[in-house]
Amino acid sequence: MRAGELNTVIQIITLTETESDGDITQVEGTPETIRARVTQVDGSRYLKEDELVDRVVYRIECWDNDYSNNIKIIYGDLALYPIRPITRNRGKGSMLPEITILVATKVGAFASLTTE
Repeated sequence: MRAGELNTVIQIITLTETESDGDITQVEGTPETIRARVTQVDGSRYLKEDELVDRVVYRIECWDNDYSNNIKIIYGDLALYPIRPITRNRGKGSMLPEITILVATKVGAFASLTTE
């Protein structure tokens, strides 16, 4: 990946879960602002409970900073969540590690991450 292809600024927020009195709470870490290449790869519109819902899937490529799969990405005014585990690649043109993340807006049953 060439640095010039990283033409979009996004924020990555690490999410951690804490348990207190049997309740699980998700806590957001400090946002990390990075440069990435963001590409829309799919989109759909459907009816859910009498409401029109848009679901858009993006591929995000950036340098790897040891991100976990439990993250939230802020892209413009969208909050995006991984829909598959992060793919880690050895840099093609450099020795820096790269990652690819497939993310989508969080809608109902599609919101869960598969980590198999």
